[in-house]
Amino acid sequence: MSSIQIFQGCKNSNEVSLLYGQNNAMWCQSLYLRGYNPTTKERLTSKMVDSFGQQMKNHHIKYVYLFAGPFLSNGHLPEYPFTDSAVNVVKKLKQNNPDLIILPWVGGIQNKTVQLQDSLWVNNAISDTKLLIKRLGVPGIHLDFEYILSGDPYLDHFVDNHNNANKEDYGKNVNDFCRRLRISMPKIFISSVVVATSPETKPWKMKTTLPELKILTKYIDQLAFLYFDTGITDNKVFKHNCELLSKDILFLYSQNKIKYLIAVGTFINEPQLHGYRHMDIENIPNSISVIKSGLVSVSPPKRILDGIALYCDWRTTDTEWREFDRYWLEKN
Repeated sequence: MSSIQIFQGCKNSNEVSLLYGQNNAMWCQSLYLRGYNPTTKERLTSKMVDSFGQQMKNHHIKYVYLFAGPFLSNGHLPEYPFTDSAVNVVKKLKQNNPDLIILPWVGGIQNKTVQLQDSLWVNNAISDTKLLIKRLGVPGIHLDFEYILSGDPYLDHFVDNHNNANKEDYGKNVNDFCRRLRISMPKIFISSVVVATSPETKPWKMKTTLPELKILTKYIDQLAFLYFDTGITDNKVFKHNCELLSKDILFLYSQNKIKYLIAVGTFINEPQLHGYRHMDIENIPNSISVIKSGLVSVSPPKRILDGIALYCDWRTTDTEWREFDRYWLEKN
C-alpha cells in the first residue's frame, strides 16, 4: 500500500516525510561496555564492534543507548562500564562514525534496585552518572526508570510493589532526579523514556501524566515514548491512540521544544507477556504506518517527531531491518 493510500490528505510520501526527522535511536545490549555477552559468555571482538558501528550507520541510527546498568540497590552503578575495555569501545565507535551519539543507558526498576524516594540513593546515582559520562567521554546519558504495576502474577515475581509502594510520588521523584542531574551537569545531553500517554493503552509499566511530562521536559533534551506492549487488540484502536499520542507530543513540543521519538519493538515477548503485545498489530510495517498516520493527523502540520527509537539491537532480525529501511527510511 502506498503512502498516498495510507495518508489521505497528503499529496505524496515526500510531503509526509516533512513531518518527521531521521534522527533515529536504538537500545543496545551490555555486550559493548561489558566486553562479553552475560548470557552466552561470548567475548566482544574488534570485528564485532566494527560491524555494530557499520550497522548503525547503514540504518541511519544516530543515537545508541549502550546498556551500562542497572543501578545497584545502593544507587551506585556496576563496575563494568568504567573499565578500560568500555572506554576503548566507545573510542573505536566514535572513530569509525563521528556522527554517532553514544549515550550510556542506565536506570532500573523502582522498588527493586531503584529507590528514587531515598536521598542517599539519589546522591550516589547522580554521582556515578557524572563519573560515567566523564570516564567514557560521552555527551550525556539515557535514563530509563520503570515502575512495574502490581497485579500481574508473572511480573509480581520481579518486584515487590506491595501496596503500590512509592507509586503516588514516582513521577515527581523521576522529575526531581532529572532536575538535580541537570543542575549538577548543565551542559550534558539527557535522554529519557516513558510509556505512551494514550488513554486506551494498557502497558505493564506505569504511565507518566502530561503535567508530569511538562515538568520533565524542562530538564531533559530527548524523550522517547514506547508505543509497544500496549495491550491493544484492535488496529483501529491502535491507530486512534497513536493519533492521540501525536497530539500529546504536539502539546509537549509547544511547551518544551526538545527532541521527541516514538519507539517500536523488534522482539517477541515471553509467553507470559503475550497479552501485552499482539504481533499482528505491533509489527514494524504496521507500527510505522500507524505512527505516520498519527503525525498526519496533527493540526496544524508540524515536524514534532525527531525519529524512531528501536528496541532492541540484540533482537532485531535481518527481516526487521529490511522492514525498517523500507517503511521508515523509505529505501527502495
